[in-house]
Formats: sequence, C-alpha cells, structure tokens
Amino acid sequence: MRIIPSDSKMKELILHVAQASETDEKFGAQKLNKILFYADFLSYLMRGKPITGQQYFALEEGPAPKHLLPLREIMKNKGEIAIKKSNYFGFPQERVVALRAPDYSKLEAQDIAFADVVIRKLRDMNGREVSEESHKFAGWKIAYTKGPKTIIPYSIARFDLESFFGIQPPQLPDNLVNHAKALHRKLFHSPTPLAT
Repeated sequence: MRIIPSDSKMKELILHVAQASETDEKFGAQKLNKILFYADFLSYLMRGKPITGQQYFALEEGPAPKHLLPLREIMKNKGEIAIKKSNYFGFPQERVVALRAPDYSKLEAQDIAFADVVIRKLRDMNGREVSEESHKFAGWKIAYTKGPKTIIPYSIARFDLESFFGIQPPQLPDNLVNHAKALHRKLFHSPTPLAT
C-alpha cells in the first residue's frame, strides 16, 4: 500500500494537539513531534493506515515529522498558529499555540481518538522524557544507526509492538492455537502435544 502524505490533515492534527495540550505546561516542540509520531504510527498499527501519512525521520531527540518545520512556518504565516518561546526549568521551550479551531471535517473520528490516546499517555512527561521513551522503539534505533534524518518506515512498528507505545501482541484464539498444535503433530508425527 502506498502512503500519500496529507499536509491538510497534518495541519488540522497539529491544531488539535495544540488545543488539547493548552494546559500541559510540559508541552513543547519535542512533545508535539512525539505526539504526532505516535498518533500516526498507532493509527497505522491499529487500522493499516496512518492519520497524516507524513514521513518521520530519526533525529537525536527521537522521531520527528520530516516536513513539520516548513508546514509550521506556513501555518504561522497564515495566522493559524503562533510559536510561544519560554523557559521550562532552565530549558528553552517552543510551544505551538492554536489561533483557530481545527477543521474536524478533515479528520476522521478515529484520527482524533488515536491522537487523544497519545496525548493522555504522554501528558505527565516532559520533552526529555518523551524523547527517551521514543529511543526504545526499534524503528528509531535502526534508522538512527543509518544516520540522522533517515526515514522510519511505518511498517517497522509491526515488529516492535511492546517497545512501540507498550502495545501487547495480540493473543491468538484457542481454536487457532489448537489447530496449529494439531498440524504440528500431524506434520512431525509428534506423539506428545506441544507445550503452551
């Protein structure tokens, strides 16, 4: 399946995340990057398609949307967002502030639901903590070892479910497990059943 990036969906998702994070004092540029990343990849894992389809690359601080800065600049120039620079416990922080409401007609209900799950999960973390959490993801590790700004393919998330946002691998139904055991016994003439 070819993934086509949607700048319009990304813009509306940025606005949604910024609005939903207005009261989060730990919300800054790094956290925005990780929320967008996790929401897109979680959507890909759960329903086979990302929300925005944007490319994410591996930076030292973790995954980030490749075209976020140019898109953010366009939004700023159109008066859709503002960038509030502040100091968070001695560290510089750049917050995206929504200056208009998101156009929810451009997002599906599931898009918003995935973003909200991620926002809640990361709410108590600061930029450094979300960055460290994202470094556990094999997709970031593999891409970053190939060099900074290497693209992280969406499909890699399927191979590292637990590190990716703590998703547990699905349990197979008992009837499928029993069928597999029966096939194994038949194919390998095993007199004893497989251990579970």
